[in-house]
Amino acid sequence: MSRTINIKGKVIIQNIDIAQEILNELNLNIKIRNNQFIFNEYDAWDQIDASEKVDEIEKVENLYLKKFSIYLKQVEVEERLRLEEEKRILREEKADLMIANAKKQGYKLKKEIREDNTIKLVLQKRVY
Repeated sequence: MSRTINIKGKVIIQNIDIAQEILNELNLNIKIRNNQFIFNEYDAWDQIDASEKVDEIEKVENLYLKKFSIYLKQVEVEERLRLEEEKRILREEKADLMIANAKKQGYKLKKEIREDNTIKLVLQKRVY
């Protein structure tokens, strides 16, 4: 008796590249469709064990989740470093602008302290 075996995974794939890399490594007959792992084949001679294919899909999904979590951690670190650098640049630009505006109004910069991501300015103005 022939039949078509159709098994769909439970995990939604967010990074196709990682999923494809896992499928290439394991060399299984599992495809990606609609951001899910799918096994869909015609079994003419009843030689395919459906429970074995379910186990294979679960194995692929577990590997995908592990690699995807590692990928997210790496991206998170790079993103945090990028944001810190952008904030540092903005702080420096803002401090330079404040100093320039103070000099236009007749103030002199007496002391400047930069620590703990804060800028403390001591300005002095003589009025006669």
